[in-house]
Amino acid sequence: MKIFFGKSIVYQIIKCYNYKYRFIYRIITIKQNKTKEEYFLPENINIKLLIKRILSLLSIGYVGLMAFLAFASLYYDVKIVSRTSFIILEIFLGLLFGGTMIYTRKQILTSIAGLFGLLFYLPVVVLYYSPENLILLIPLGIISVLVFFFSGAGEGIKTILGTIYLLLYIICILAYYLYVSIFAGNTIDTVTYESISPSQAYRCYVLDITDSSEGTTKVIIEPNTLDIDYGSIKFVEKGYKRIVYNVRKNKLNIIPEWTTDPEDGDILMIDGEVRFRTSDAVNEDPAYRYFAAENRKYRFLR
Repeated sequence: MKIFFGKSIVYQIIKCYNYKYRFIYRIITIKQNKTKEEYFLPENINIKLLIKRILSLLSIGYVGLMAFLAFASLYYDVKIVSRTSFIILEIFLGLLFGGTMIYTRKQILTSIAGLFGLLFYLPVVVLYYSPENLILLIPLGIISVLVFFFSGAGEGIKTILGTIYLLLYIICILAYYLYVSIFAGNTIDTVTYESISPSQAYRCYVLDITDSSEGTTKVIIEPNTLDIDYGSIKFVEKGYKRIVYNVRKNKLNIIPEWTTDPEDGDILMIDGEVRFRTSDAVNEDPAYRYFAAENRKYRFLR
């Protein structure tokens, strides 16, 4: 046993056990008549690695957020309610997920999660693209690209997936805009009137469509209770839609009127005619059930 002396510290190794590369040290530090024991055990040696593994669990939240946005792009329109609050929220989430995933990029969870961010971003950028939504799309795209390239996955995997994603982006963007040009054509859709039913359960809006002919006027009803509101950002349900009035002429200045009835619930009147009843919407007959889950549809166009 050896004793080493310093100016004010005496280190004394009490026990050292070495067997098949396993070491256990107990060090007694004596300084200024104070004693402190520290144990250097194998499980404490990789504390930094343990922290990285715990932080890598946040990558699950990143994948969940991207998957939610991809799902929402099919069934919901996005609306930025408060730009200032949303920017603060976006900066916080960007630093949280981006910084954490870059720091833990070599962990298995982070490596896998980072590879799928761009895949979920594809429907988001295609379906949500508009000048108003660039505040959402640009930072989200930057984080997705950084997380992908900083991923700890092999360069070969990233090269293959990157090539596949690039082809998917090109094909999907071209296909979407081809679809829009065919089905939407050269039309201008303008919402001229909006209202909510007395029970707040439904909303309707008048859509004035201008085209190369006489145009079209439509009155559309949607449920008003299925939106997702996070304060600074709101996802407006678009998967349910019921056209209750469709006339091949625009500029009609139609004003739908809501009334209520004890038996039929909310009633929508247009030009003195009943166009919608709550009793019909909740009717179990398959001919009705306008807003049943099985009637929910993908909406690529408003």
